[in-house]
Amino acid sequence: MLAALDVTGGHRLPGRIFSHGRRLGGALKASLLLGSLCVTPSISANETLLVGVYHNPPKLFVDDQGKLRGVLGELLEAIAREEEWSLESIACDFQRCLELLERGDIDLMPDVAWSEERAERVAFHQEPIMHTWSQLYQHEGEGVEAILDLDQKRVAVVNGSIQQEYLRAVTERFDVMVAWQLVDSYAEGFQAVARGDADLAVSDHLFGDWRAHNYGLFETPIIFQPIRLFYAGSPMLSATVLERIDDVLRRWKQDPRSEYFTTLRAWRADAPPVGIIPAWLWWCLGLLAATCALALGFVLWLRRRMAFNRAQLKANEAMLATILDSVDAYIYIKTPALRYHYVNRRVSELFGLPPEQIVGKSDDAFFDSETAREVALVDRNVMESGKKVTIEESSVLQSDSHVRTFLTIKMPLVLSPGEPASLCGISTELTDFLEMQSRSNHLAFYDALTGLPNRRLLMESLAWEIEQESTARPYSALLVIDLDNFHLVNDIQGHESGDQLLINVAKHLHQHLPEGAVLARFSGDEFVALLAKLGEHQADTAIGAERAARQLLEAVSQLRTDYSLPVSASIGITLFDGVDHSMNSVLQQADLALQQAKAAGGNTLRFFNQDMQTSLIERANLEADLHHALARNELALHYQRQVDHQGVTVGVEALLRWYHPQRGWVSPATFISLAEENGLIVPIGYWVLQSACEQLAKWSNQAPYAALTISVNVSSVQFQQPEFVRNLEGLLAQTQAPPGRLVLEVTESLLMREPKRVRNTMLKLRAQGIRFAIDDFGTGYSSLSYLKRLPLDELKIDQSFVSELLTDRADAAIVDTTILLAVSLGLTVVAEGVEKKEQLDWLKGHGCYRYQGYLFGRPMPIENLFESY
Repeated sequence: MLAALDVTGGHRLPGRIFSHGRRLGGALKASLLLGSLCVTPSISANETLLVGVYHNPPKLFVDDQGKLRGVLGELLEAIAREEEWSLESIACDFQRCLELLERGDIDLMPDVAWSEERAERVAFHQEPIMHTWSQLYQHEGEGVEAILDLDQKRVAVVNGSIQQEYLRAVTERFDVMVAWQLVDSYAEGFQAVARGDADLAVSDHLFGDWRAHNYGLFETPIIFQPIRLFYAGSPMLSATVLERIDDVLRRWKQDPRSEYFTTLRAWRADAPPVGIIPAWLWWCLGLLAATCALALGFVLWLRRRMAFNRAQLKANEAMLATILDSVDAYIYIKTPALRYHYVNRRVSELFGLPPEQIVGKSDDAFFDSETAREVALVDRNVMESGKKVTIEESSVLQSDSHVRTFLTIKMPLVLSPGEPASLCGISTELTDFLEMQSRSNHLAFYDALTGLPNRRLLMESLAWEIEQESTARPYSALLVIDLDNFHLVNDIQGHESGDQLLINVAKHLHQHLPEGAVLARFSGDEFVALLAKLGEHQADTAIGAERAARQLLEAVSQLRTDYSLPVSASIGITLFDGVDHSMNSVLQQADLALQQAKAAGGNTLRFFNQDMQTSLIERANLEADLHHALARNELALHYQRQVDHQGVTVGVEALLRWYHPQRGWVSPATFISLAEENGLIVPIGYWVLQSACEQLAKWSNQAPYAALTISVNVSSVQFQQPEFVRNLEGLLAQTQAPPGRLVLEVTESLLMREPKRVRNTMLKLRAQGIRFAIDDFGTGYSSLSYLKRLPLDELKIDQSFVSELLTDRADAAIVDTTILLAVSLGLTVVAEGVEKKEQLDWLKGHGCYRYQGYLFGRPMPIENLFESY
C-alpha cells in the first residue's frame, strides 16, 4: 500500500531501519532487536521504505492518489516492484526532507545531487540515476549573460541546495553582490520572478525546459554545475538497499528496452501537435516562396547594384579614414617616388599642415636634410627588397630642433595590380617614453637631493667589485662618512638648512675623492665612498685609504652652516679584496669602524679590526642568551647580609645572578647594563621585586626574621616605566609582604633625571610604606639639594671609598663628610664593601653603624644565608 504523509509540520518519526518494524508484535520486535545487534540489517520482500518527496516535476512529485510520479519517482516504483518492496511517501520541502533523512526518520529521498559535504551526512549508492545541470532563467530582455551581470540582482534559489552553495561561492569570489531570495522549490522560484519579487530563478534544466515558458521566462547563457542525481539513503539504512538499487540500475542501463529507458522516453517525448500540415505541402510552399524570392532579388540586384557598390565604397573609405585617424600612431603611404600619397590625422598634426598640403611632397620638405637622407635610404631598401622592416628612427623637423624618436614599421604595399609597389609606414613616437624611462632610471639609482648614486647603485657597485674574478685580487677600501651632530642643524636652523648642508657636503666630498671613486648618499647624513683597487698589498691600501679619508675630513671641516656652526664628520674604513668578504660583511665592518670613530669624539677616522667584530658578535650572542634566561630559570637571587655595630643582622640586599649552562656565572656588571640597553631590565626587575616580596611575606610569619629588611636595586629604566607604581602595589597586595620592610635602592643619576617626576613617584610609594636608599653615593652627579627634598631613608657609601679610606686621606675625608651629612639629615648610613676589621673599626669610630661586605659574608642563596644566624 502506498500512502502520502505530510511531515512539514515538524512531527518527528521514530528512528528505525525500516518503517514496517513499528507494526511488529512485541516478541518479534525483541527478537529482531537482538538479531540487529549481531548481524548487519538486510532487506527482505514486502519491506516498507519511507520515501521523502519534494515537489520537483518533471523529475519528482506525488499525484492526487499519493503515488510517486516523475522520472525519478516512477523509476523508484519500478525498482520497488522488482525487489518486492513497499513504498510510503512523505511530502516535504527539500530542506525538510534532508533533515528527516539525516535523522533516520525517512529511508530514502529521490533527486539528491551528490556532494562531499552531503556524503558525510547521508548515504549514496554508486550508479547515478541520471545527469543534469543547473541554469538561470529570466524575463525576456533582462540582459543577464554572465556571472558578473548578477551584481545587485535578486536571485531565487532553493534553500539548502548545492546550487545555492555553488552560486554563493562564485559570486563572492568575483565580489558580485547578489540579493538571495530563498524558496522551497523551483516552481516557487519561477513564481517569485513572475510576480516581480525576484529578477532571476535557479532551476535544473529539466524543470526549466518543462515549465519556464508557463511563467514567461527564458533561459540565460549561464549554465553551471553539471551534477549526478541519486536516491540518498538514511545513515541508518541497510547498505543492501542501496546495493540493490545499483544492481538494478546497471542492469537496466545495458538494455535499451528496460524500464529505465522506457520511463526516460515517456517523460522526454512531446505530444504531436494537432493538425499537422503534410510534409509534401511544406516542400511545395517552400519551393514556391524560394522561386518568388529569387526572382524578386534578381530584379532588385539588377536595379541597385551600381548604387550599392558606390555607397559601399564611400562607406568603407570613411570607415577606414575614421579608424586610421583614431589610431595613436603616424600612418602614411608613399608613392614609388617617395612622395606622400596618404597621411592620417597624427601625421598632419606632426607637420602642422592639413593633409592636402602634405600629399605630393617628399620628406625633405618637412625634415632637416640629414633626417630626410636617412629616411629615404631606408625607404628605398624596403621597396627594393620587398620585405617588411622594424627600425628605430631619430628625426628632427625643420621647425623644431628637438630630436624625436620613433619605432617604425615599413612594408611594401601594392595599391593596384600590375603597378609598382608603394610604401606603407606606421610609426609610434617613443620620445616621451624614453625620457620617462631615463628619469625613472635616475630616480631608481640616484639620490634626489644630492644627485649622488643612492644605496641601491652603491650596493650593486660594491657587489660587482667583490664578485670580480681575478688572480691578482687587489685591495679596495670602503669609507662610511657620517656628519657629527647633524641633528642640531635641523633642530636649530630647520630642515631646509640641513638639506643645503647635505648638498654642500656631497659636492665637497666628490671634489676631494680620487678619480674613479664612487661616492653615494647611503641614508640621512651618511655617505659611503668606494675606492676600488687601491693596491696589491694591504698596507699600501691602508695608507691610500687613510690619506683619502683625511682629505675628506679636512674638506668637511671647511664648511659652515648659515649660523656659522662648525661641521665635522667621522669616518669608518674597512679594506677588502673579495676573497673572504661578502657585501654585507664589508658594510658591517665599515659601520663598526664608524661607531668607534663616533665613540672617540668624532672628527676622526677609524679602521676596522677583527677584535671589534668579535666583541660585537659576543655581545650579540650574550644578548640573545639573555632574552631566554628568565624563561629558562637561569636567573637567581643571592642575598648579602647587612649588620649593625653589634654584629646583628638587620637586613639583606638582593643581588641578581645569572648562571648560563655553557658560560657559567656571568658577571652582573656585564649583563645588567646590557639588559638596561635592550629593555629586558623591565621584566627582569619585576621578577626580582616579586621574589623579594614573596620572601618578605614568608619572613613575616617567622619571628626570627620578621624584622629584617630586603634592599632591591631598581634600574632607572624600570623606575621610569609609567606602570611601575601600579605593578609594585599589585605585588605587595598579591604577596601580602610588609611594605615597610622593602627598601628600594636608587642611584644619584636617577634622582637627577626629571627630578619632579621622580619625586612624585617616590612619594606615591612612600605613602605605601616603602623605604628608599641612595646607592653608590658620591659616584654620580651629586647634588645635595635633592637630599632634603626627596623621601630618603638610607645613604649607602660606595665601596670604592671604603676600600681606600685607611690609606687615602681624600677617601677618608669623603666618607667622614658623608657620615656627618647623613646623620644631620636623619638618614641611616650603610657602608658597602667592608672587608677588613680595621675598616669596620674606623667606620664605628666615625659614626657609621651599619655595614655590608665580605667581612660579614658573601652573597649566597637564601637557604644558605642564615645557617649560622
